[in-house]
Amino acid sequence: MKRLFFALWPDDITRQKCVKITVAINESVVSPTNLHVTLLFLGNVTSDKETVLRQEAAIIPPPKLTLCFNRLSFWKKPSVLCLTSTDDNPELISLVNNLAVAAKKLEIPVDQRPYKPHVTLVKKVKASKTLGFEPVNWHSNSFCLVESCSQTNGVEYRIIEQWEAK
Repeated sequence: MKRLFFALWPDDITRQKCVKITVAINESVVSPTNLHVTLLFLGNVTSDKETVLRQEAAIIPPPKLTLCFNRLSFWKKPSVLCLTSTDDNPELISLVNNLAVAAKKLEIPVDQRPYKPHVTLVKKVKASKTLGFEPVNWHSNSFCLVESCSQTNGVEYRIIEQWEAK
């Protein structure tokens, strides 16, 4: 089984803008190569379900999106600092809902809480931080299926497949 999730992956410019913010925080930052916007966490998925899930994802049209991450938020329960947005994006919500429908067809449990787009920057944080920063405009014309791989020095995220807008 693989530990999987759907995500938006940053281009190099967006990644560097996120890294610039983490440098100012100087704590247990997320590796730059792991920065992403989670669309839907799937958990442990068998290879048979992964195959069908990839087929289902291939028929979902990837929207062309621009997300503006303009707030640094502290989430106490997971103890993370993340970039969040004050803007609503109906195309993003539609994509997340379509991916959730595909997962539910395969009886893969999905989070029932309202979706909140975010980019986790720092983990193991005990309190909120105040930091001025230039908002990060995240441009995307694709989404991907990602595997979370445990390593001796943490976790590494590997793109399994990516679907691009036509």
